[in-house]
Amino acid sequence: MNSIEFKKILSSGIIGTSAMTIFSYLVSELMSENFREPEIMTTLIKNLLLTAKQYSPYLAWSLHYIIGFSFVLIYVRLWDNNKLKPNIETGLFLGAVTGIVGIIGWYFTLKIHPNPPIINLKHFFILLFFAHIVFGIFAVIGYVLVKKLTDNVERK
Repeated sequence: MNSIEFKKILSSGIIGTSAMTIFSYLVSELMSENFREPEIMTTLIKNLLLTAKQYSPYLAWSLHYIIGFSFVLIYVRLWDNNKLKPNIETGLFLGAVTGIVGIIGWYFTLKIHPNPPIINLKHFFILLFFAHIVFGIFAVIGYVLVKKLTDNVERK
């Protein structure tokens, strides 16, 4: 991985995951339900750990962003290899696909966890789908920003 590809992944991952998280926090406030992925992850981790529970939020937030970077790694490879164009339409498409993957991942995580938090799964999964669409759109924005900056530097 070269430095430009790393910058694309970093930018897309931070912008996409942050936008998705802000969206989830806003919807949680509007619906008076907890759909905040990092907080749900924190609860899952706390309910598994016997000690060091104070580190659960840090671990949850780190895991949240690592998962975002993992999805973006795939996105960037698709865009850089010209399999898909980095535009809003592919952001919507990749976000929807990622949303389905995310829903499946959360479904199984919550089902196998010995003490999961009580959340309205139907509402949570609907939110996850749309939150991942936000993720996909903002991941494109992060990618295009870095691509334009690096293209301008290479031309000079």
